[in-house]
Amino acid sequence: MEDQNNVKKPLLPPTLPRWWRVLLPLSLIVIISTIDKIVLNDFIEYRYTIYYGLNSSSTQNNHELCLNASRRSHYSTASILLTTTTPKYPVSTTLSPNEQIQASNAHLNVLLSLAATVPSILISILLGANCDRIGRKSLVALPFIGKSIRYFILIFVAYYDLSNIWIILSVIFDGIFGTAALSILSSFAYVTDCTNEKKRTSSITVTEVSLVGSRLLPLLLVGIYLQHPRYVQLMIFTLLLSVSGFIFCIFFQPESKLNVQHLNMFQQLKQCEFQTIAKSFRVFSVKRKEHKQRSLLMLVSIHLLSIIMLLGNMSINFLYLYGAPFCFDSFGVSLNNSVQIVTTVLLTIPFTLFIAKRTDHLLLPMLGCLAYITQLILFGIAPKNWILHLAAGIGGILYVLIPIIRSRITKLVEPDEYAVVFILASVVESGGYYAISALTNEIYQLSLSFYPGLVFFCLAIVGVITIILMSILYILEYRPAETEKTLSLNE
Repeated sequence: MEDQNNVKKPLLPPTLPRWWRVLLPLSLIVIISTIDKIVLNDFIEYRYTIYYGLNSSSTQNNHELCLNASRRSHYSTASILLTTTTPKYPVSTTLSPNEQIQASNAHLNVLLSLAATVPSILISILLGANCDRIGRKSLVALPFIGKSIRYFILIFVAYYDLSNIWIILSVIFDGIFGTAALSILSSFAYVTDCTNEKKRTSSITVTEVSLVGSRLLPLLLVGIYLQHPRYVQLMIFTLLLSVSGFIFCIFFQPESKLNVQHLNMFQQLKQCEFQTIAKSFRVFSVKRKEHKQRSLLMLVSIHLLSIIMLLGNMSINFLYLYGAPFCFDSFGVSLNNSVQIVTTVLLTIPFTLFIAKRTDHLLLPMLGCLAYITQLILFGIAPKNWILHLAAGIGGILYVLIPIIRSRITKLVEPDEYAVVFILASVVESGGYYAISALTNEIYQLSLSFYPGLVFFCLAIVGVITIILMSILYILEYRPAETEKTLSLNE
């Protein structure tokens, strides 16, 4: 308390910054995370290809190996004879070499996810609960430190061919500083601080699409670049991006919470209190007028289920596409994800201009959720590669329409409760992501020998539950409106 009193307050009264001022650090952390996902998956795939003594001098060689494996029976021991070199380690006789690599990759992903789950959840709860107290700027900046440490370690792993324990350690450091999810959710809270109810839906939609759109260029460029294994250079570049993002946040990013605008990042973090955690969750038990408490709880549940469905797909998408029978290379995976991004951006333009400012009807996110379920089912049954691209485009509809749920949640709470209601989302998106990733990779590993697409049907079930909840909420909101209309007519 004394530290805060000793800080000199500005002579001029604090003012709210423009909401779009947060888009640059948001885009930067998304670019880093996008590079992170594709480079780590490709790097692990490459390491296990070397581990089993197979030819991996280029992506094309891996692609041909995968295609050969997909043409043969799972139980054919001849698959081992088709490798270009003698394996250094025993290869399973019930799995093709490609499937063995996929299984090992999935197993390491489970370990990585479990290692990062606990620290990221604890940090998300502590900082998320104090977000309204300490401000947004420090939480937007903090994950850049974790990314910098992560890539500093990964550079040495790639250059000196260190063991997997160092990869796990890099992920733990990323989790300790909140991961990119903390920065993303703080950015949405920032936008909410700086907008009124009339402009909030369109502003959140633009922010959501900026988030999705920021993935397009790095996906394509990294996909092309990784046609040959040049990981060290790419990791150095990502390290420089992470350091640059942190420097920008410290010196140029304004604070949206007026009461802590005069504090620097470290002074803001010192304001954290553990007792705030217990107080923050009371926002869900506060009685509100006109059934707002019930609507809030249901909307938060819908939001969390949507996040689980999205993160589950993201955690397994790259690994699944690398495997047989699709055998995508790094560019193919990037192209598939880019189709979804382009679809999202193109649909956002008419949505923002003609729909977002006029309605936030629940039927819209229900339609988006149905589109994403369609994507998941098509991924699970697709016999051809072009169907995967079609499915990705259909799934992009959800990214356009799901911001309606975020906007509805903010309209049900007070201004000082914005960040608190998203704590659970922060936990799911940061620590929960690793737990979801561990589960989806484990399902994929177990079903690899009989039906690799099973994991997508499991995620589709989550989507069905989400639609059911939205339907119930729609009915509950519709009935009181009809009752009030009937009473007014009778009077």
